Amino acid sequence: LRLEDGRMRRIDSHTHVDAGRPEVLLARAREQFGYEKIGVMGIPCSNGPLNNLECLRVKALAPDYAYVYGGMVYSGLSKPDARDHEKQLMLLMDAGFDGWKLLESKPSCYRRLQLPLDGEVYERAFALAEAEQIPVTWHAGDPATFWSAETAPRFAVENGWLCVGEGFPTLAEIYRQVEEVLARHPRLRASLAHLYFTSDDRPHAERLLDTFERLSLDLTPGNEMYVDFMKDPDGWRAFFRKYRDRLVFGTDMTDEDVDIVFGGASTSFDLVTNTLAGSEPFRVWEISGQGLGLEEDVLRKVFAENFARIVPPAPKPISKSGLNAYAEWIQPHLTKEQRRSCEDMLREMIG
Repeated sequence: LRLEDGRMRRIDSHTHVDAGRPEVLLARAREQFGYEKIGVMGIPCSNGPLNNLECLRVKALAPDYAYVYGGMVYSGLSKPDARDHEKQLMLLMDAGFDGWKLLESKPSCYRRLQLPLDGEVYERAFALAEAEQIPVTWHAGDPATFWSAETAPRFAVENGWLCVGEGFPTLAEIYRQVEEVLARHPRLRASLAHLYFTSDDRPHAERLLDTFERLSLDLTPGNEMYVDFMKDPDGWRAFFRKYRDRLVFGTDMTDEDVDIVFGGASTSFDLVTNTLAGSEPFRVWEISGQGLGLEEDVLRKVFAENFARIVPPAPKPISKSGLNAYAEWIQPHLTKEQRRSCEDMLREMIG
């Protein structure tokens, strides 16, 4: 259960390619942190229509190392419908993607798209994901502090994540939509990112996990989550022990030089590791606290085994025909410059 150098196995289930440098992400994952494998999340609704392919380049460089999840592409060409979303998901799976990444219920994305997640547009895709047992990583909501200018952290304001103004959903409405989808599709293999932003409301997380037996929560940190863990160490230790099979390690590491929230990739890694595995006082970034000192059985599951159970033993191979079909579908959504970039990436990945 450990690597050869004695470190506990770690699989980072939640990383991104934001700067088009897959080799940088791979180097960090392998050399800096020693991850056994990684999950790479495409977010084209935020990073542009080519982001799925930019993430798939990680798999092209390391076929047995990277699980890649793709997201839906949107453009002003036409309003998406249910068949369009279902087809996109099928094309992604046929091209060699391993799962579906949803960012559409992050409030800043939701404000732009105005597409209820429990509405008709997504229904066929959710039904397909449930039927085919496609893993889903789903960003649903944001910290409650983002809904007030008085409580939102500076980085949230600077990145347009302050949920104040026309078109923003309430956090309660996002939760209602998500939980309606989960009730409608109880076999959906979903993992809600960032603990579903419930670190200030542990009973909500407990009710969710008790209600939806196939659901997982990922522990990718925001600035608030690990502070909340350390405010109530006994309560959260009990939570981690009880739900040890349902919690998944992630860091939001990217190929960027600077992390939006924490400043660098090592900060989120150190915060998670010190909080969960350590038992001594520590200071990471602007956060001071004392680790929860969780037992090794809990840590083994959280750091590696739970994500390894969600995905197949090895990442899917990239399909030349499937990738060409996806690229053909995406062409109308691209500018002339983006089409050239798309062609370059196809040549790199499949010749």
